[in-house]
Amino acid sequence: MQYICEIPQERDANRRVFGLAAGSIAVFIYLFSVVYFDYIACVQMNKFVDFDVKTITAGDYTLEFELNKKHFDHFIKNYYDDTNPMGEVAQLKLYIQLELEKRFNEMDSLGLDGPAEDDMTKKVEIAQITFAYDNAEVIEQLIFRGIEVKGEAWGNVEKINDKILKMVQK
Repeated sequence: MQYICEIPQERDANRRVFGLAAGSIAVFIYLFSVVYFDYIACVQMNKFVDFDVKTITAGDYTLEFELNKKHFDHFIKNYYDDTNPMGEVAQLKLYIQLELEKRFNEMDSLGLDGPAEDDMTKKVEIAQITFAYDNAEVIEQLIFRGIEVKGEAWGNVEKINDKILKMVQK
C-alpha cells in the first residue's frame, strides 16, 4: 500500500515562517558574535597600547652613538683631569652625561606630553650610560660561563669569573 505524504497548506506556511525565523535568529547570533569578538580584540589592543604608552622602559630612551678618536681627544684635552680620583672612563661618562643633558634640556618642547608650558619645567636626566668597546672576548667568556651555569659546574664558573674580571680590569 502506498500513501502520499502531503502537508496541508496551513501547516506548510507555519513551517516556512518557523524556518525563516530560526535561520534569521542563527544569522543574527553569528553576526553579533563576530562583531562582539572584534570589539573585544580592539579594546584589548587599545589597552595594550595604553599600557605601552604609560610604561617607560630602557628601550624607549636608548641612544647609541659612535665616539671617534677626535671626540675622545677633545675630551682628554679639555675636560680630563688626571688628578681626579675618578678614572678616565668614569670622567668620560660624566662628561657625556652632562653634555647630553645640557643639549636635551636646551631643545624646544614638542608638547608631546601635554602643553609645552608644562614641559618647560621637566628636565631630562640621564639614568645610565654604558660603554661597549673591545668586548668580544668578554662576551665569549660570558657565553662559556652561561654554559657552565646551565651544567651547574660551579668550579668552572668561578674560574671563568676570574678570567672576566682580569679582562675587564686591564
